[in-house]
Amino acid sequence: MSVRLIQVCCLCSLLLGFANSEVTSGFDGRGLPRGKVESANFVVYAADYRLATQISQRAEAYRKSLAIEWTGQELAPWSQKCPIEVELGGASSGETSFAFVDQPNGRGYPIEWQMKIRGPYERVLDSVLPHEITHTIFATHFGQPLPRWADEGACTMVEHELEKNKNHQLLMEFLHSKPSMGIPFNRMFVMRSYPRQILPLYAQGYSVAKFLIYQGGKQRFVEYIGEGLKQDEMNRGSAGWSAVTAEFYGYKDLSELQTSWIKWVGDGSDEFVLKTAGNPYSKMAFENGSDSTYAINTQPSEKVATLNMGRAENSFSEKTAAPMESRNSQVSNKTRAFEIPIYRHPKNMSQGAKPVLR
Repeated sequence: MSVRLIQVCCLCSLLLGFANSEVTSGFDGRGLPRGKVESANFVVYAADYRLATQISQRAEAYRKSLAIEWTGQELAPWSQKCPIEVELGGASSGETSFAFVDQPNGRGYPIEWQMKIRGPYERVLDSVLPHEITHTIFATHFGQPLPRWADEGACTMVEHELEKNKNHQLLMEFLHSKPSMGIPFNRMFVMRSYPRQILPLYAQGYSVAKFLIYQGGKQRFVEYIGEGLKQDEMNRGSAGWSAVTAEFYGYKDLSELQTSWIKWVGDGSDEFVLKTAGNPYSKMAFENGSDSTYAINTQPSEKVATLNMGRAENSFSEKTAAPMESRNSQVSNKTRAFEIPIYRHPKNMSQGAKPVLR
């Protein structure tokens, strides 16, 4: 059975190709190979020992802290260490691939990790690396691929504010474009593959993830995605996601969630208002046990009137990115195949740019 890979990379990686990192030969003063450092869960390759050490330490720290932040507990050590190739310079990008092998409990276990990170020193540490590590946490926790909007949207939440702001700027361009490049929720929530025009999915996925996370927190979001995946296993499609959305966030269906989200975006995407009692966007009851819910103001603001989700046939390509070829021609019959196309995050893009993935 062939292996389907999950791969993560950025716009520059897709358009220009990812430059392979070269591990410097030789030894440092302590007799260790220069540019290679091993830790409990990672093997880091960089241009020098000092950088490899720093990335290794930061990767382990992110793996621990982000797992607790999203799932409430640390991850157990992996059976296979994840190699990380580091290259400083150029536009920021990241790429992570892995496969799943079946376990007796029916859940998948990630194996064959491969990670490459690239970019300016600061962005590698505060955006690219934590984004990639979060992908590995989700793969380990869920044991299966997530809907693309949820995976990319949540992973973008851990990036530096400068990077998150770029996604918001792109979102506004896509929603104001004619025809709109907004993705209807009943299509976006069931997407397991990346579309050819991938940036709208990134920008909108991040905004929707933020909209939900600021209402109920990261761990509630993880539980929500887990329940949605169960609905997917029953082939309930968008109807299943509507039911889970009603259970976790109070919206009667994806359509009501979309209406509330688009109003919130049109009003400025204020993150903190979502935690305020009586706000016009949320349907959740307060944590203090109140039975009341927030009422949604269905009257669109002037800003919202200029935003459009568009129609599926003219706003978003039905075609998806080509699946990755397996690295291994012979694999165990217990290894499950997954078509997880390329994960990418757009970085260091000029404000006026309107990139098109080709």
